[in-house]
Amino acid sequence: MQGCVGRESELAVVQQALSDALCRLPSVVCVAGGPRMGRTTLLEACAELAATMGFTVLKAQGSAVETDFPYELASQLFEPLAADVVDRVASCADPDPRAHQAALRELYRQFRELAERTPVLVAVDNLDLADRDSLRLLSYLRRRLTDLPVAMIATTLPGRLLECTVGARRLTLGGLDVPAVRALVGYEAALCHEATGGHPWLVTELLRESELRGESVGDLCRTPSAELVSTVVTTLGPELVAVGRAAELVGRSDIPLVAAVAAVGHEAASRGLLEFETVAVPLVIAAVNAGTPSEMRLRAARQLHQRRAPVDDVVEHLLATDPVGDEWTCRLLAEFAATAMTDGDPERAADCLRRLLAEPLTEDDRRRVFAQLGEAEVHTDPHAALAHLTQAGGGVTLAYELAERGELVDAARVLADTDDDLAPVSIAVEHAGTVDQMPPLPDTARRQRLWHAVAAVSLALSGDRLRASAALRRVSGRNLAVTAGSDLVDRRAFLHIVTALSLMDDLDEAERLCDNALAAVADRRRPALSRLALGLRTELALRRGDLREARRVTLLQNDPHVTALAPMIGALIDVNETQSAAVLLSAHGLDGEVPGSARYDEVLFQRGRLRAATGDNARAVNDLLECGRRQDQRGVLNPAVCPWRSTAARILVELGDRRRAVTLAERELHLARHWGSASAVGVALRGAGVVTGNAELLAEAVDTLRESPTRLEYGRALADWGRCLRESGDELAARSVLRMAHDMAMRCGSVALMETASRELRQAGGRRRFAAADPAMLTERESFVAQRAAAGRTNKEIAGELYVTTRSVEFALTSVYRKLGVSGRRELRGALGLGN
Repeated sequence: MQGCVGRESELAVVQQALSDALCRLPSVVCVAGGPRMGRTTLLEACAELAATMGFTVLKAQGSAVETDFPYELASQLFEPLAADVVDRVASCADPDPRAHQAALRELYRQFRELAERTPVLVAVDNLDLADRDSLRLLSYLRRRLTDLPVAMIATTLPGRLLECTVGARRLTLGGLDVPAVRALVGYEAALCHEATGGHPWLVTELLRESELRGESVGDLCRTPSAELVSTVVTTLGPELVAVGRAAELVGRSDIPLVAAVAAVGHEAASRGLLEFETVAVPLVIAAVNAGTPSEMRLRAARQLHQRRAPVDDVVEHLLATDPVGDEWTCRLLAEFAATAMTDGDPERAADCLRRLLAEPLTEDDRRRVFAQLGEAEVHTDPHAALAHLTQAGGGVTLAYELAERGELVDAARVLADTDDDLAPVSIAVEHAGTVDQMPPLPDTARRQRLWHAVAAVSLALSGDRLRASAALRRVSGRNLAVTAGSDLVDRRAFLHIVTALSLMDDLDEAERLCDNALAAVADRRRPALSRLALGLRTELALRRGDLREARRVTLLQNDPHVTALAPMIGALIDVNETQSAAVLLSAHGLDGEVPGSARYDEVLFQRGRLRAATGDNARAVNDLLECGRRQDQRGVLNPAVCPWRSTAARILVELGDRRRAVTLAERELHLARHWGSASAVGVALRGAGVVTGNAELLAEAVDTLRESPTRLEYGRALADWGRCLRESGDELAARSVLRMAHDMAMRCGSVALMETASRELRQAGGRRRFAAADPAMLTERESFVAQRAAAGRTNKEIAGELYVTTRSVEFALTSVYRKLGVSGRRELRGALGLGN
């Protein structure tokens, strides 16, 4: 009996009842179980078992369509025994009570005669659906046959205790357990049991479909086939499927709500919920949900909206409906989108607006929705935002997006058709330099913050520290890092504020804002703010001289914001990876003509540094002077932006143009003192000291930078001062200063400065003290090579592991020695922290 796998204990109870019946003991068994739980299959197995034990089996099955027909079930049951008597019982019940009683007695007599000849099993399926007269007849017979070998087994739905089964042995059928399922399906039993809840009919359907399709049961559990879904839905029936779908949409606690969504009566919903509860296993739920019609989703949305359910619940259903031009749907989608933007949820706003665009809108409405969608996507999908804003025909948001890509001419053209007077200055300060005249202060606090932020960064670029500080003090930074993820105005204010703070050496506050922004969008898809915050974070790490942090943040950026390009190049130069810096420039098309936007001035500056580091001093000076020409033209006088003058001056000295070098260095020192930040003044002092060979200026640069947050600039000033002391003959003092420079270079992770300090220290007759090397300075491949070399592998063995040439391993080891400041393999284990 394969259909009764897992029902051995139930069959044992029935077998005992049959044995008791043979001994003329009371033998009634009632099997309760939910729909399709295997009641009928178990009943058939019991009938077969009884037949093998010599019982005559009388069988009948109740049906909902026959419940109102008198003696219908009795006719099925006793037709083999006494069909004519049953007909008499049914036909004479009302007209002649005495004839009816006589017919009952005749039926009893014939049944008793049968039971005296052979044991009898009365097997009734779906007893709870039997007509009332048949139930009364069964009760009548049961009371009179207790002394005969008669057994009775009946199946019902749970909770349907009937008079004729009072005192019966009661069995409740549940789902098959895992061992039983394993006996049927094999090694994927656990997955099958989880998907079906052990429902026998579902396990059987899975097996059948698996055999037909040649797919494993497990695969069908994970992804039910269309045929399997159709079979499940057909078996459940349309009413139960409708109630089940409604329950899945709106929950099972509110029967009137389920009835309204399912479009059935209250009684049908109540009955369906009880039945669905017994079959609500993953496979059934998946099958039911797979075909939920759009009109049911719309009914769910309407009903939930009327009941003032949470907006997200209503929106979830509206988004899943098909477009039909429903005015109510369009209105709610538009309202929900506006609310989502106000609440800082552009993802949900974009979802609503995309769904709204599927409706048949007028051209004006469609343009308006495109504009709103673009404003939402600015924070989540900038590329799509640009396309939708263009379709909308313009606006401030489109101008910002065009400016974000450096398309200033198009941005200016778009702005010409708007009445926003703050957008042009916000774009201009970022792309064109300082602002000549600010518009009137706006009325709203949000736009006032942007106004003060633009003013602060513009004044900072021009070098007016006093007024820039005053403007920053008027900026309210509360919640800015959070709202910048969903508000374009706040995002631009965020950019300007962080820029102004970094120019003022307030790197701690600038980093805090960036870190808060990244934390705010950590669990959300806000690429626009993430890219911007990471780009600014890279810039801040380079300013501080924390090259390891700059490298860490760089690795997080697959598509770096333009603000990150210059600091990424600068960091690569400082760790002596000039070739990588050149590749990065080339990859972004910046090894030739550099765009004219102010954003690229610092790229020109870093490209000049790169060319100087590779010995191309002539082109290096050209880049630095072109950077300066552009900044002068924009009114950007603050050397804190990028010290192009002192950097160019040091190269001009090497090229023999000392007069021009001194002029540039003195001009930068003057502007830096006017600005007043420790880093700007210290860098300018260092430049002037190097150009003039003035040790006092270099000593002042060291003292100034010692108190600044720019640690790498401090190390550079130490190295230049140490060299100046060495050249003046004070080698003892030079060695002390150069050791400090080398230690600072190691702390910052600057390989280039470490090499410079080591070289100068050797020329001063000293040897550096070994500071603790930092393996974090190594690339992934360099770290692998270093670990293998420290473990005693030969270059040839390492090359074999990496599938590269021995020469490549030699290059990697050379870079490792340089970065860790070791002379060879003997010192590698200690430098890597591996011990002796």
